[in-house]
Amino acid sequence: MNEQDKKEMRQIFNEGFEQLVLPNFDRIDKKLDQHTKILNEHTKILDYHTQDLDHIERKLDAEISWRDNASKRLKNLEITTGIIK
Repeated sequence: MNEQDKKEMRQIFNEGFEQLVLPNFDRIDKKLDQHTKILNEHTKILDYHTQDLDHIERKLDAEISWRDNASKRLKNLEITTGIIK
């Protein structure tokens, strides 16, 4: 194989690569961009729901604490008002 044959073979390979392989890379890159955008949107939605859940948990903790202390407050009220001795 002489130098001209090698040059022609490289040229054929490069043309095939450009026509067959590179378009697939572009297609894959576009799909990856689409999936990345979708993933980012889902991440935003998940963050929103996580914040909402944290808010609900804080309210629930406050309610549980208030109810846990209710018997103490009731007993103090009963003692103060003289209902019990």
